[in-house]
Amino acid sequence: MDDSSEDIYVQLEAAAALAAHGDHRGWEFMEGKINSSIQSVPLEPQLETIIVASEINDERSERLLISVLNDNTRNAELRSGAAWALGQFVSLSSVTALVQAFNSNRFEIKSEAARALLRIAEPQVFQLVDLLKNGDHSTRDGISWTLARTGHFNPVSMVGGSDDNLRRWISYIVGYGQGNFNKADVEAICKADPEVYFAASVLWQIMASWINELTEY
Repeated sequence: MDDSSEDIYVQLEAAAALAAHGDHRGWEFMEGKINSSIQSVPLEPQLETIIVASEINDERSERLLISVLNDNTRNAELRSGAAWALGQFVSLSSVTALVQAFNSNRFEIKSEAARALLRIAEPQVFQLVDLLKNGDHSTRDGISWTLARTGHFNPVSMVGGSDDNLRRWISYIVGYGQGNFNKADVEAICKADPEVYFAASVLWQIMASWINELTEY
């Protein structure tokens, strides 16, 4: 790891092995690479550092990746890589950081955050429902995309006290995620909020039609 004449990727693997065994020198090496400017450490080694950090199941790895994702001054590709890597950590900290990334104005960051969130969503599904209902409205699109593909909760629980914006996203979740929910729970939305149920039924009809995936030449 300390041999400057060695290939940087070999150095990183050595650092990761040390860090995985609790050696602070390995952590300091990786943190030094990831926290350097691109002028000092090129983008490719920094991305590789993110990859090796994601393979170490440790809170220090998670904190390092979250710090990169949250830093608006960092390269967008690097932040996207950090978002992807957080999909290896099933924790509320990672869920919160990924949801916050939906406020980014860079599509590549938001899309990687959504895909990562989907990988860890099922054990955290009730926290996501709470964030959808009570969190920042600007993050509802990414959370809804995730919940529609995750399911495994009662969608009626979102209906009570929902504002108009949330009702639209509930329609999306139930519409696109119909097969991921219990049929009786979906039918119960008809009584709880008929307008939400109607909007979802419109999506069901569109998706069931042969025109749904038809494209122009």
